[in-house]
Amino acid sequence: MQLAGFQIAHKISFIVLLLILFRNAGIAQNTVLHPSEIAFPVAHDVSPPLLGMPILQPSIGNPRGEMEIPNQNYSLIFNKQNSFTETVSGRDPVLQDSEGVFLAINTIVNIEGIGKIYTVIPPDPAGDVGTNQYIQATNLHFAIYSKSGALLYGPAALSTIWQGFPGPHTSDGDPVVLYDHLADRWLITQFSLPNFPNGPYYELIALSQTPDPLGAWHRYSFQFDKMPDYPKVGVWSDGYYMSANLFSSGELKYKGPAAIVLERDSMLTGKTARMMVFELGTDKQPLLAADLDGQLPPSGSPGYFLSAIDDPDGAGDHLELFSLHTNWGNLSNSTLTGPQSITVAAYDGNMCNGNKSCIPQAGTTRGLDALSSYLMMKLQYRNFGSYQVLMTNQTVDVEANDHAGIRWYELRSQDTNWSVYQQGTYAPDANHRWIGSIAMDGSGNVALAYSVSGAGIYPSIRATGRRAGDPPGYMSLMEATVIEGTGAQNDASSRWGDYSCLTVDPVDNRTFWYTNEYYGTTSTWDWKTRIASFTIDNLPVSNKKHLETGYAFNLKCYPNPLSNLATITWQLKTAGYVELNIYDFTGRKTAALVNAEMPEGMHQEVFDAAKLPEGMYFCLIRVNGVAETVEMIVTK
Repeated sequence: MQLAGFQIAHKISFIVLLLILFRNAGIAQNTVLHPSEIAFPVAHDVSPPLLGMPILQPSIGNPRGEMEIPNQNYSLIFNKQNSFTETVSGRDPVLQDSEGVFLAINTIVNIEGIGKIYTVIPPDPAGDVGTNQYIQATNLHFAIYSKSGALLYGPAALSTIWQGFPGPHTSDGDPVVLYDHLADRWLITQFSLPNFPNGPYYELIALSQTPDPLGAWHRYSFQFDKMPDYPKVGVWSDGYYMSANLFSSGELKYKGPAAIVLERDSMLTGKTARMMVFELGTDKQPLLAADLDGQLPPSGSPGYFLSAIDDPDGAGDHLELFSLHTNWGNLSNSTLTGPQSITVAAYDGNMCNGNKSCIPQAGTTRGLDALSSYLMMKLQYRNFGSYQVLMTNQTVDVEANDHAGIRWYELRSQDTNWSVYQQGTYAPDANHRWIGSIAMDGSGNVALAYSVSGAGIYPSIRATGRRAGDPPGYMSLMEATVIEGTGAQNDASSRWGDYSCLTVDPVDNRTFWYTNEYYGTTSTWDWKTRIASFTIDNLPVSNKKHLETGYAFNLKCYPNPLSNLATITWQLKTAGYVELNIYDFTGRKTAALVNAEMPEGMHQEVFDAAKLPEGMYFCLIRVNGVAETVEMIVTK
């Protein structure tokens, strides 16, 4: 009996230990799905060379006329939860409420992209960079540029690629552009909704036959009985992985997300390609498919899909990671497993109670769609050998008062289990930041680009970032403006985005390329887009952020070097709100000296460095958006 008691106690202890291990690993895998559908394309062929085909524009006779691209996400996110009340209140626990101290990026290429050619909203700007070109797509156009910014082709209607393709297909938007660096090929996809809101529906996929996008394309059409809304596609070694939100034909009721994989090897050679669909059901939130940058994942790695779960109580906010193990030799053995539950810092995903007129902008009372709560593309994957990385972001309410900021995540894994390595919420001032896109270069530097708007500014495009090795969760670069908007969107739909796109040059593995929308004049649908490139390296601290303003504060510190007390002086030409802070060399704030409205004239503040260790520090002053720094050497 004593032995039996020992065995029972031992078994209980072992079970408890397993439960603790599983909880600590963040694993809650309760789903093993086999394909709910295996399909072949309803049509596929090879196009003539693109350069030899007529350049088309969207048909004026389109039965829907001015097109608002379908997006059912608000019914999916908010109505499904049956509650617009977020019980979590107050400040985001990982909020970064001031800019970094390192010099802002300078754009290399900064050009106009596709503008409003056809009356369609939102533009859904997407793009990617390859060996020699950058391809941008919007609703309902695409264009090809050299990497120096010269226009090589277009803008042309996306339907240009599909000339002569069999089937009742229409060009209806939600474009995605991918460069497959493993094969040196281009992929462009969009959905086709010829009977909207009724099915059948189609996803059109074109894959360049060679590295030259001006040549011929392999073309495919895959049919769906449910509408595959908001499709996002990623490159993986054994397939093209796609996420979509499914809606019923006609009624467009939410049927849950789908994880989809397309037979990449067959598509690259123009053969008949198979598609597997895994439907998760209405109790799951939208998925985002991972997209591979850099070296291959470890052998046998599944494709990844991620979703964000906002617990209204705030106590259980987490990410859910699904793994798709593809077996093209025996399709029925392919499985979608998960989710692995990854705990994150509490966040408030409720912006404006689901009201699309949410983000304020100058010159109008019409707000813009925040598209909060779910993840924004891309879900970037990198393999660094000793560990793997997933990067993504979402829009959140940073202070429970409908103030939009960008929550970003770096997830890491050394085997098959993932956890948050670092996270932060970027909202450095009272303006709103949303529609973000994040990526990491081959050295571990991170860029974050987004839209910014507020009651005093028009929607604009900006970027920030961090260097590898900077303090976790901290965007250490000052914010850079890609382009300032000079107009507002006043259309009653309030649609904005629905996404933007940041990618990394596969040649140097360090140059970021970004595309997003803005307005030049206040109007309904007269949007513009911008394409910009930049790098993040060991950037120096900024001495003057906005040299073009000609405004300098004559910031000084004496004595310098210093061991104890120092006097910091500056001059204001006009009254303004002054922030004066001290940072160490990593960008960590070590002292806050001034945070107040001050009149014009000379000012000074005494700083006591007695408790600081030896090293280099930076005194940064920021007044009305203009910043200046001075180096300080502390000796003992």
